[in-house]
Amino acid sequence: MRTAFVEKVIGAALADDPEAVGKGWLAVCAGAEERALFLKLGFSDVTIANLDVRLKGDEFAPFRWSRENAQDLSFPDQAFDYAFVSDGLHHCASPLLEMYRVARKAIVVVESRDSMLVRMAERLGMADTYELVAVEGNDFAFGGVNNSQIPNFVYRWTERELAKTLASFDPTGPQQVRFFYALNLPERDNLAGRLLRLSAPAIQAAAKLFPRQCNSFAMIAHKPNGELSLWPWLAKEGDEIVFRRNYKQIPRDQT
Repeated sequence: MRTAFVEKVIGAALADDPEAVGKGWLAVCAGAEERALFLKLGFSDVTIANLDVRLKGDEFAPFRWSRENAQDLSFPDQAFDYAFVSDGLHHCASPLLEMYRVARKAIVVVESRDSMLVRMAERLGMADTYELVAVEGNDFAFGGVNNSQIPNFVYRWTERELAKTLASFDPTGPQQVRFFYALNLPERDNLAGRLLRLSAPAIQAAAKLFPRQCNSFAMIAHKPNGELSLWPWLAKEGDEIVFRRNYKQIPRDQT
């Protein structure tokens, strides 16, 4: 886990909602590092979820644990206030929308960013395209896609991809989205690693000038909240959202 960066992003979520530390959080694709971080930050209502069959669940006390496929969560809609993932999306085929579905307020996502600098690092062998090391580190049996022995493709996101994905799933109103950036240089004991260490000052300087070239980034996406956050062509009738047929005649300041 990119612990310092993740802590900064969660801190930003707490700044938005100081009461979030006591609200219900779901951490998907999570484990011991997430448990330690949530404990450190004083969270009290956290469910740690992953599909590792080697786990019993008591490893995550005092938090709850649930064996879950992040692509098909067993929880009902809006079962949690927040859903969180750190470096887990690229181990699954498509978990993002399930996180969004079970969250009531927002999702917090920390992942790798796709950029020209990262693609160059891939070509030079300084960054992985397929995450073989994760499977090697789990006795060649776990750690790949869907926690299998098949090394996963490292899907690196852009801001536009994340925003479009959420808007396609929930077109009722605009999501309030913020992005955060950090540079995390991997440590490798090979020629690529030595080249990376030599070029680190130049990479760090470029990252300060062009933060979107960083390899780590995060998103806090708040869901549309209430009738006032609906698009002007929509209205709430009871528990149902309906198309407002006269929306063109409504003054802009009333939409």
